[in-house]
Amino acid sequence: MRLTQRKMEEILLELTGPDGAPLIQQLQGKQNVSEFELAARTKKDIKLVRRILYALYNHNVIGFIRKKDKQKGWYIYYWTILPENVRFLYYKKKKERLVRLAELLEAEKKELFFLCPANCVRLTFDQAMEFEFHCPECGQLTAQDSNGEKKSLLKKQIEELQRELAEVKEEKRKVRKQAKSRKKEIRKKAHAKKKAVKKRKR
Repeated sequence: MRLTQRKMEEILLELTGPDGAPLIQQLQGKQNVSEFELAARTKKDIKLVRRILYALYNHNVIGFIRKKDKQKGWYIYYWTILPENVRFLYYKKKKERLVRLAELLEAEKKELFFLCPANCVRLTFDQAMEFEFHCPECGQLTAQDSNGEKKSLLKKQIEELQRELAEVKEEKRKVRKQAKSRKKEIRKKAHAKKKAVKKRKR
């Protein structure tokens, strides 16, 4: 599954909140953008821009280089999104979600649940016993929850996530394979060059 610009933006926005949207849009597809340039383009205070950038940097999804301003004598930071790290974070978050969903499904299979008719609460069997099968919020008698629909939905979500993760894994494998063959090609060329040099020396 290709990590599109939109998907990348979605992942980064999870880390910054809506305040980061204009800044992320300014960074996408560009390299080494100065923090002052970002502040000017987004019309945001430099302190807020830095706070958002550091939030992204703490998750290792952007990197920077710094250069000294010759006239003013201070350092200016230039920022770039690291797509490979964003892809890794995306994969990690999906895996974590898959674990959570699997745990929820397991609980739904093992546990009996009781539901308030007014939908105030959903209780486990032990919790329902504690309240004598009455809702702790409104006092109505609870009924056993038929959770077949919930289990089906969880199974569907798990299958979708597994498919997505398998696609990402396959994409990673292809990228690794391409990198390997590029290295091989470079080594081959370097070896041929050495041979040619040796021949000329003779």
